Amino acid sequence: MKKLLLLCSLVMVLDAAAQKFITSGTIEYEVRKNQKKEMSRFDTDEDDNGFWAQIKDKIPQFSLNYYTYQFNEEAGLYKFTRTADKQKIPMWFSRGQEDNIWYNNYAGNTFTNLKVIDDNYLISGPLKAINWKISPNDQRIIAGFNCRKATAVLFDSVYVFAYYTDEITVSGGPMGLHGLPGMILGVTIPRLYTSWVATSLALNAGTIAPPSKGKKKTDAEIMQALADLSKSWGKDGAKYLQPTIWQTFL
Repeated sequence: MKKLLLLCSLVMVLDAAAQKFITSGTIEYEVRKNQKKEMSRFDTDEDDNGFWAQIKDKIPQFSLNYYTYQFNEEAGLYKFTRTADKQKIPMWFSRGQEDNIWYNNYAGNTFTNLKVIDDNYLISGPLKAINWKISPNDQRIIAGFNCRKATAVLFDSVYVFAYYTDEITVSGGPMGLHGLPGMILGVTIPRLYTSWVATSLALNAGTIAPPSKGKKKTDAEIMQALADLSKSWGKDGAKYLQPTIWQTFL
């Protein structure tokens, strides 16, 4: 019995030693958005001679883009890399997401983001606390990693469903999402009709540095810039303002 216990202990020690936790690398995320459902925000009885209906008929059901997230134990950088869309959608509809950059300084608990609205703006401040609720029994495999489910509510009413892995020990994820005991590899936000799913991981993190070219603005100034810009979107622009704010401050 003593020999058996000793053998079991040795196996456990060797298994723990063999288990490697990832602390840096580059993750690619596939970002899929249901464009037709998002366009349905403009469905009204007073559609401008069927303008929005015509636009919705011409765009693909889904957009498909890829972003990379470079990370280490101190910081993370999330940005657009490529698109799989064969049909280019109007820039006013994509809201310039391809040019936005998210930088999170986990060591200093701060962020510096580049947001493209009517100009290039830099916003920075403390990382926003997210009140996550973990569901440890709800699990799935993403990019080869076992992930657990977590949920949160942002902006008072926007539900975020995330899957994270503790095999990657950095508490980060796409955009400004963070605060879980591991890396977020999957996200769904129903009110944005969008999902983020990690497709691959490379162990080379590359250079991680905050964006520096842009006009420094506060959150309040960015909100005002969005409100001003929405006036050029026509009489239905106000309907699109709120989801644009959510996307901007994620």
